[in-house]
Amino acid sequence: MVRRDLIKEKLILRMLFISVVFILISAYLLYLHYANAESFCDFSAEFSCDIVNKSIYSEFPPGSGIPVSLLGIFTFLIVIVALFLIKHNKKFYIGAFKINQKILASFIFYLMIVILIFALYLLYTELFLILSLCILCILLDILIIIMLVLSYKLWGICYEKK
Repeated sequence: MVRRDLIKEKLILRMLFISVVFILISAYLLYLHYANAESFCDFSAEFSCDIVNKSIYSEFPPGSGIPVSLLGIFTFLIVIVALFLIKHNKKFYIGAFKINQKILASFIFYLMIVILIFALYLLYTELFLILSLCILCILLDILIIIMLVLSYKLWGICYEKK
């Protein structure tokens, strides 16, 4: 029991750290999206955060005016809230539906799957439509994959019998 709780605690701390890093990188990309400044990661036409971040595909839906980086910030703020609720074993109700750490762990795991699919769509747009890769976006993709693995582990721990 104590070992399981310790593993869960470490997983949550790692996930919180990754979420904060994700938000910081996304905040920088959001700043660049609106700023008239160049990023430090413009190496060539093939590797340019600015080309990707100023393209029509940096908004979702394309051309909507809603930056993908802003969606990432909101998403990972929700993940942070869910992780804190799991960490402190908080339970609450939405209508008659009880939300506990098992439900929250499942929510984070399935959210990471959806985010990974969306990240793959964005990678596709970089490779085949924009013809330029954003190094920071690739770093965010790696963080999403790590979060997916960690959320799967957290999900398993939350569903273990005590």
